[in-house]
Amino acid sequence: MNYELKYDGDLGIIRGRVDGKLDAALARGVAGEVAQLVQDHGCRRFLIDLRGTQVTSSTLEIYTIPRVVKEVGVPGGLKRALVVSAITPDFEFLETASVNAGNLVKLFTDPEAAIAWLKA
Repeated sequence: MNYELKYDGDLGIIRGRVDGKLDAALARGVAGEVAQLVQDHGCRRFLIDLRGTQVTSSTLEIYTIPRVVKEVGVPGGLKRALVVSAITPDFEFLETASVNAGNLVKLFTDPEAAIAWLKA
């Protein structure tokens, strides 16, 4: 799986970058590491760069991603900024499904705007 995660102490956020096919299996792997970083650093803000991903999942699989993330142990109160190349219907659906599952998630195309939102 093609992803990288780290805690950015200067900004006080967890940062991630994902490349490839975005599906529930990838979300499970990323979420497991995010949950550990949240526990290790007590950080509740997460920026993930999804500009290198393609959503090739079915609508049903997209719908399950927030549940998969929760099952792995990512806390619901985590503020998550998703940076995408373009705000497509699939990413909008992922955002809506995440919010409806009780998560604080917002889509961005500008990483700086995402960081500003996380720090607000």
